[in-house]
Amino acid sequence: MIIGIDVSKQTFDAAWKSKEQSHHQIYDYNEEGVSALLKDTPSTAHYVMESTGVYHTRLALMLYQSGRHVSVVNPLVIKRFAQMQLSRVKSDKADAALIQAYGDQHALTPWSPARDEVIELQQAHGWLDDLIRERTRLQNRQEAHAHQATSSTYVKKQMKQQLRHLDKQIKDCEYHLEVLVKKSFADVYARLQTIPSIGSKTAIELIIVTDGFCRFEDVKALCAYIGVSPTTFRSGTSVKGKGGIAKMGQGRMRQLLYMCSWTARNCNPACRELYLRMNAMGKPPKVISIAIAHKLLRQAYAHCELWPGRSYAA
Repeated sequence: MIIGIDVSKQTFDAAWKSKEQSHHQIYDYNEEGVSALLKDTPSTAHYVMESTGVYHTRLALMLYQSGRHVSVVNPLVIKRFAQMQLSRVKSDKADAALIQAYGDQHALTPWSPARDEVIELQQAHGWLDDLIRERTRLQNRQEAHAHQATSSTYVKKQMKQQLRHLDKQIKDCEYHLEVLVKKSFADVYARLQTIPSIGSKTAIELIIVTDGFCRFEDVKALCAYIGVSPTTFRSGTSVKGKGGIAKMGQGRMRQLLYMCSWTARNCNPACRELYLRMNAMGKPPKVISIAIAHKLLRQAYAHCELWPGRSYAA
């Protein structure tokens, strides 16, 4: 039995079918509500929900700890499924039924919680991203303020103080991430930095994104997740679109690999060979840089593929 769940902040809707009869129930998002859901549904049920920021994580964990089968689906997949069904209704009840229908018709990947050290890394990394975005916004405001006809000395001073504070927070957070990585993934961290042009920041980012290279069973899945896989846009004899990469993954990771490609073309022998070959073919510089970034990602996977501590999540 598939149980479709639509999660919100204070409640969650559950939909399932029993003997061809549809059921729908709203539960409070607390321990009592989860206990009621477990009581109303069989122990062999498979619970399916969307990945909705942080709201779904607590429910997924409680169901998992209760010994139930859980799957967490990308919201974009459910959105496209709704479009295929020509769905015209948008409500919590309808969404739960839609997720239930998707689970009935598709193979589901079991979900399991990340390890504690990975969760700590992910949360610290998310905080670092917020700090960097805040610093960028402040720098943009400083630039705009500098072009005022008459700029305020007080505001300028406040901005400088806040920028110094943000710089310190970012430095502290980066140090915290490095300590965590060295504590839990020291071997992987060292292996990645043996690749010419891969520095500490890129190595830490790769470890966080890949859960210590335990998240993907092959390099193609990793490249697709990061968003450096090539795409083709052709159909028949008339549609011959320009190809590119599938930018559906980790933008920050792509940015770091792209910057690494600038030095890799000089200091990394395999990347240097790739650069010379593509340059001789007349490929544009950006295309070459993306190809080198792809090569670096494959090298990183190969370096960590045989890591002794590696074990795939269920």
